[in-house]
Amino acid sequence: MAQIIKAFLDPQKISRYFNGIVDVEDISAEWRVVELSASGEIWSESAPNLIALDPTRCDQALIKYELWDGEPPTSNWDESRLGTVHLTSGKVAAISSWSGDTTYNDEFDLGRRDQDWRFEVHRKFLSHEDFTTDIISLVLYKVQFWSPAEIEHQSAETNPHAR
Repeated sequence: MAQIIKAFLDPQKISRYFNGIVDVEDISAEWRVVELSASGEIWSESAPNLIALDPTRCDQALIKYELWDGEPPTSNWDESRLGTVHLTSGKVAAISSWSGDTTYNDEFDLGRRDQDWRFEVHRKFLSHEDFTTDIISLVLYKVQFWSPAEIEHQSAETNPHAR
């Protein structure tokens, strides 16, 4: 069974102009994430060094990152999407942009450079029926990363005849 290695809840609220998550060393990712522009039913898209996310109508977002040693168990969040992303530095941050200014939130280090990662992003909307009025129109994201190479390595260790 997969275990969580580390987690980080970014303490900063992200503005309504949230674009997604980018590799912090790829300076072109900040404009490419805007061009990819996830929206509607396809609210999560990935390309090298970025994961575009659509916060829809929400004013602010909070994001939690998790690093796992294998594929995490199934989640009961409202919405989830699976994907793969290649990250150059292995360090990611949520970004938002408005009027030409880009804001990077706190960094999360996956600990490995130049690697493909599997990820599952979960999204949940909060409303006034469930929470106090100061967080109406808030969307929560949980992004779980794991290495497909780790899973293959673990599989080979448990079954030496597997390729």
